[in-house]
Amino acid sequence: MKFEQKVNRRDFLKISGVMLGGLLLPRPKRSLANLFQQAEYPQGVSLGRICAGEEGAWFPLKTEPNVNAPDSKIVWRDEVVIWKREVVANQLDYNIYNQRWVETPDGYLHVSMVQPVKNLPNQPLTSLPINPDGSKGMWVEITVPVVDIKPTRFPAASYWIREVNKPRIYYSQVFWAYDVRQENGAWEYLLMEKWGAEPDSYWVDATACRQIMPEEVTPISPDVGDKLIKVNMTYQTLSAFEGSREVYFCEVSTGGPDGTPLGNFPIWRKMISTHMSAGGMVAYDTPGIGWTTLFHGEGAAIHAAFWHNNFGTALSHGCINCRPEDAKWIWRWSNPQVGYFPGELTSTDGGASSTRVEVSY
Repeated sequence: MKFEQKVNRRDFLKISGVMLGGLLLPRPKRSLANLFQQAEYPQGVSLGRICAGEEGAWFPLKTEPNVNAPDSKIVWRDEVVIWKREVVANQLDYNIYNQRWVETPDGYLHVSMVQPVKNLPNQPLTSLPINPDGSKGMWVEITVPVVDIKPTRFPAASYWIREVNKPRIYYSQVFWAYDVRQENGAWEYLLMEKWGAEPDSYWVDATACRQIMPEEVTPISPDVGDKLIKVNMTYQTLSAFEGSREVYFCEVSTGGPDGTPLGNFPIWRKMISTHMSAGGMVAYDTPGIGWTTLFHGEGAAIHAAFWHNNFGTALSHGCINCRPEDAKWIWRWSNPQVGYFPGELTSTDGGASSTRVEVSY
């Protein structure tokens, strides 16, 4: 996650001019204690988490929704703001496609840098459900803007944990909870990732985790056989078809011309959640990626993205980034069908019964 966000932010800042605005400001002073202090977030209102940059990054809010407007205030990565509304720039920026900004009580920030979130704490379970194999555990979704984790392994095996001052997880991420405890009067779940991750686990405030119920993963339109997903790289959109009828549409973020593979592919694996990482120039290490639908042997997938909010713009490493609610719908609707436990299925018929994904310009 850390490096993926770094690349996305750099790409955006190069073309938007926000980096220049930041450089012209005196460097804000903020102690680590204040920088990582979690606030009490209001409930029942729309919020936004600053998702751009790396740990400790800061950005100027603007007095108007355009990159040339004066700065009004500094906001920090992971800071949570009131999301009043989404507006269109009042001064067209010809360098970027996305002209949407988020209005906060203190100014405006480009929508790509603000993850839409809410603060929805949950009633903890004091014991976990029993699964068909006799084990205990459940899938959970993070429903608060930001929550700190307490790793159980030192040093942690995962880069995203060991290389930051304060490892955290975020709204809409999905994990497997397999233990519960009461620590200093507060209930905590022990979380892990089942696929693609290093063998790390971490305790998390249980009120931040919503139990995903088995009925939430039941298939949508399971009796319809003629299903097709079309991804348009030019317009950065995804459409789901049943026969000739379009039944779902959403914006996405694909990779560039050399990123997302073009062609017609069968879905070959699906997971409720997975971990994705890569090295080299495009290095990233991202946990808790929900509703992952793999359609290409080199790892290209349709999945949820929580690290940016720039849908409609190509910026991924090759996967098809979706808003979490869109990724979940596609996961449930497409074939093969996957059950709650263990929450993963790899096709064994060569894709003969799978929904196909058509990627084109």
